[in-house]
Amino acid sequence: MNHLKPGRLVVIITDGLNLTPDGFATGSSLKDGGLRIYENIDLSAYPSCYDFKGESTAVRTGDIGTVCEFIGRPHCINTNPQWFCYDIYEIFIHGEIRQIFKQNIYEFWLND
Repeated sequence: MNHLKPGRLVVIITDGLNLTPDGFATGSSLKDGGLRIYENIDLSAYPSCYDFKGESTAVRTGDIGTVCEFIGRPHCINTNPQWFCYDIYEIFIHGEIRQIFKQNIYEFWLND
């Protein structure tokens, strides 16, 4: 499976993507269409009411971040590559380290 590499620049996308295709939240929705992302997404609990923990940061479509590491996929989500939107990455954004679902990021430069 291809994961984003540490150091890669990513663009945040929130427009219409604050929920997964299955209707699960990828953070806390903001009134302006942005997304509040957190220090930690609980891999063992997601999806539940207590998935997002720690400090938070508001992000919006077009914000740029840097991949720190691939964290994993929630334990109850199938490992089949078709479920990539549930992959969780740690990123550096707005001076903070936060976790975000793959669904809400794409590589700034797609060609190496």
